[in-house]
Amino acid sequence: MKNLKKRLFIAAVIAGIGFTSAAVLADKVLFFTPTRVLLNDLDNVELINITNLSPLTRAYQVRAQDLIMTEEGVTAPVESFDLSAKRMIRYVPRQFTLAPGERQTVRVMSRIGPQTEDGEYHTHLRFLEDVTQRKELNKDKPGQAATIAAPLAYEALIPVILSHGNVSTQVNMTNPRIVKTNVPNEYRIDVTMTRQGNGQGTAYVDTTYTDPSGNPIVATPRRTVYIYREIDQRNKDIVFQLPPGTPTGGNVTLSLFDSPDDGAPLINQLTIPLP
Repeated sequence: MKNLKKRLFIAAVIAGIGFTSAAVLADKVLFFTPTRVLLNDLDNVELINITNLSPLTRAYQVRAQDLIMTEEGVTAPVESFDLSAKRMIRYVPRQFTLAPGERQTVRVMSRIGPQTEDGEYHTHLRFLEDVTQRKELNKDKPGQAATIAAPLAYEALIPVILSHGNVSTQVNMTNPRIVKTNVPNEYRIDVTMTRQGNGQGTAYVDTTYTDPSGNPIVATPRRTVYIYREIDQRNKDIVFQLPPGTPTGGNVTLSLFDSPDDGAPLINQLTIPLP
């Protein structure tokens, strides 16, 4: 059970970091919008709307949890670190109960000390279910007995990024390597994403395959890659699959942009032959 909970914790962390859409549906339990809290000197208040999508009434505790990123792109919990925003934020409420379909708003506020250096800081808000209350809260739902009795607590993590003063960050990519996987028509690109400056790096990358006749095929849509401020680079793998019958012998191009929008300025392009 301990290992299973650990795997769910890691999955929730990855989901919290990676999604860029306005809301995330996780395991049909909680629905969050937004999925990232962005605070700065002028906009120092953000509201997180949470909806209970499960058939059970659930109680939650809200706590700030620091996570740092490794160069492999994996996040791990720590007690504290130099770039933590934990001490700079306040949030209410710190616990709440949600009936099925009910919504709760959590108010997140920043409070920056006068000696804080310019740059971006980050932490996460951890929403952890209190399973000790589940049975009492759902005693009128005999049809959900198995779910009520399940000891595994649901949890989710929402990133909180605080920007202070002048923030300048540059991202780039280098050293691409491509290999054929064991899946038919599937390939994996390993590339190093780099970051410079005093903020979190956010890179937007898409992948195009051009066959020997010059016909382009979109291999992957534009993807978001985060590089947390505590690291200067991270390794990123991009897996794509070409349609059956696609002529091989062409080239794959990675394109890096500074925005997810169409027409965003191109930062860099790397082209490598398809093996």
